[in-house]
Amino acid sequence: MVAARATGASFRGKGTQAKDVLFLLPAFPEHPRTGGEVYNRHLIDRLRGRGMNVEVLVLPEINRQPLVAGCRALYRLLADYRGKARVVVYDTWLYRWLWPIMAVLRLRTPFRLISFAQLCYWDTYASLLSRTLHRMLTWAALLPAHRQIAVSNTILHDDLDPFCGTRKGRVVYPGCDWADAEVRQADTGRMPAQIVSVANYGERKGFHVLVEALARVAERAPELSKQLSLRLLGNLEFDPAYVARLRERISAAGLTDRVVLDGWKSREELSGLLAESQLFAFASTSEGFGMVVAEAMLHGLPVLLSDFNVAPELLGGDAEAGYVVPKTDADAFAAAICEYFTVRDRRNMGVHARDRAKALVSTWDHVAEQFERIISETI
Repeated sequence: MVAARATGASFRGKGTQAKDVLFLLPAFPEHPRTGGEVYNRHLIDRLRGRGMNVEVLVLPEINRQPLVAGCRALYRLLADYRGKARVVVYDTWLYRWLWPIMAVLRLRTPFRLISFAQLCYWDTYASLLSRTLHRMLTWAALLPAHRQIAVSNTILHDDLDPFCGTRKGRVVYPGCDWADAEVRQADTGRMPAQIVSVANYGERKGFHVLVEALARVAERAPELSKQLSLRLLGNLEFDPAYVARLRERISAAGLTDRVVLDGWKSREELSGLLAESQLFAFASTSEGFGMVVAEAMLHGLPVLLSDFNVAPELLGGDAEAGYVVPKTDADAFAAAICEYFTVRDRRNMGVHARDRAKALVSTWDHVAEQFERIISETI
């Protein structure tokens, strides 16, 4: 819990007006692989590029000490930053580590505290008792913050408001490399067609639902099914057991020639794959935002989404930009796929998807500018 490491430039201590910021993160890899890691990397790099003194303290995932001893050690570690950092920004994911000490930091240190919520994870716990417990721990971690930042209005209102109210809350959507760039647009009317999805290979992301949906399409509309392929992209090492089960299901359904399990791609390769596809499908059960959805829409791809918490916000009420269907419901996904490829004006939907994404996301520089403004307000 307390074995932490600092990364990045050291503080220079410019005096009382300096905006010296300490980020507490669960991870800060050089090459990010999740939406949250991408957000943090872009944000911090650009804040530094704007002249802000930023340091990152990474707290490990494994708690190896008793709670009381670990909290004391972590508190002492943070105390070392007094006089160096004026603002502490902490990822809400760390609530399980931070909940015992945030009130103490608020009352007994000069730090200004900003919580940053990309996703509140208590809904991943199966039992009502576990969810309630983790909601309470989240409350203990969030309440002492001077400001709360969320990556979507859904997270702010559904997850943070019950604890903190809107007075302290702000929303800063993720940015996108392609927000102000002219990228190649998908030819959504083309057949044969490719359905694409991008996520980590894990149960929550729902790749198995998409495979099952394609199998159902083969049963409903055999001729259409012959013209469809599914390409899945993500970190194949995230959950090897899940990948093995996925391969077994693909083989059992007779889809080995129409489903491709692919690894991560460079930004240029991903852009090309999105532009070569005709539909973006995303079967996740819970998201803080869904950056890959917005990226697909910027390429003129209509989207087929499960009804995870932020899905309606991503579409913004525009039924022409895509579909929202019940999560884990392979039949609903299959029905939407059949309708999309046989009934809908796909090219018109692609235009709506791109327009919605343009209204939703901005550049990473603009994201950093918003964060800097919030930090200035908090000091």
